[in-house]
Amino acid sequence: MTTVDLQYRAVAVDDDQFAVNAALAYHISLDEARRNQRAHAPGDHRGLYRDGRLVTQCILYPLRIANGAGGMIAAGGIGAVATPPEERRRGHVERLLRAVCDELRSQNVPLSMLAAFKESFYRRYGWSTFYEARRLSGPPDRFAPFRAHRSGEWVRLDDSVAAATELDAIYRGALRGRFGPLERDALWWQTRVFRSGDASPRWIYVWHDDAGHGRSYVIFSIERGERGRVVRCRETVALDPQARAQIFAFFAAFADQCAELVFHAPADAPVQMLMPDPLECTMEPGSMLRIVDVAQALEAYAFPRDVAGRVTLRIADDWLEHNNAVFQLEIEGGVARTTRLNDGINADVRCDIRTLTHIYSRAIRPRTAAAFGLLDIHTRPALALLERLFAGLAPYASDWF
Repeated sequence: MTTVDLQYRAVAVDDDQFAVNAALAYHISLDEARRNQRAHAPGDHRGLYRDGRLVTQCILYPLRIANGAGGMIAAGGIGAVATPPEERRRGHVERLLRAVCDELRSQNVPLSMLAAFKESFYRRYGWSTFYEARRLSGPPDRFAPFRAHRSGEWVRLDDSVAAATELDAIYRGALRGRFGPLERDALWWQTRVFRSGDASPRWIYVWHDDAGHGRSYVIFSIERGERGRVVRCRETVALDPQARAQIFAFFAAFADQCAELVFHAPADAPVQMLMPDPLECTMEPGSMLRIVDVAQALEAYAFPRDVAGRVTLRIADDWLEHNNAVFQLEIEGGVARTTRLNDGINADVRCDIRTLTHIYSRAIRPRTAAAFGLLDIHTRPALALLERLFAGLAPYASDWF
């Protein structure tokens, strides 16, 4: 069957086929699927229709991603992709993704973010995992030495707007300098951070220093594990070393009640160096990112103000043809200007769209990309300039949708 007869549009809030498709795809009850549908803004639902029937669908979240320099970049978050069994393997999802990218580009939204059920599926369309997180775990008594550093006071919060406001200030301050954290409003905090996927509440604690200022927080649930109870942290965030030590002292308080404690940290966070005895550590892939429009993305980026220069980039994108081109990037005073050049130009740098996404998000250094053959460099000054333009901390995010 061809896909030329499919129509892309917003899904009406009363279209029950959206809930039916979601229930089939995610193995949940129809009632739960209907509740989930009502929980999102009606304008966020998208789908492909054939003869008035919804054949594949997603939720398109209007997101803003931290650019690593105190600002934000608009992004479209793609979630809850679902196709009924009788319509699968007909190319509908690819058509849907392309339509979403066209919509984002028309609205000057240069990035798309998603959490993949199967990374290889989305990689073929240009999305790429743009960060990794350290998953750290161990018995609570491993944190006992930090009890000596206890000060201030831990306070339990409810899931109110006031709690979201207090924690958001810590969240933004602690993750400043990293590409990737999402901008959160009070509703996001209340429904996606304070509560788990099945809507059950999590425990929320904030640490106040002796002056009463909130400087770190822990959001967690307690679950049953193979060896006993597990403290599973949704998020642990601290503004400074003292505030981080208070989190570890807080962890030690679970020594008599729980067998294990699990939390996550950015890939470059030297948590193990703080521990008298190392924790178990694994690396876990995070969300996937795609540059929808190269020119828009580069011009939205926060480049260092003290770096100026010009470089030409040959980008290969075999799925979004408008990105498959040579771009001249000029930087001055932190502002970028891009110009599309003739395809015959011998560019300073060549790479595909996935490698550019990794460099753009700081997931990989340009020199490292070149060393692994992901970046084809024609001039050394071009590589040196890219190193300075895309310098910064490793990316990180802790939200899923």
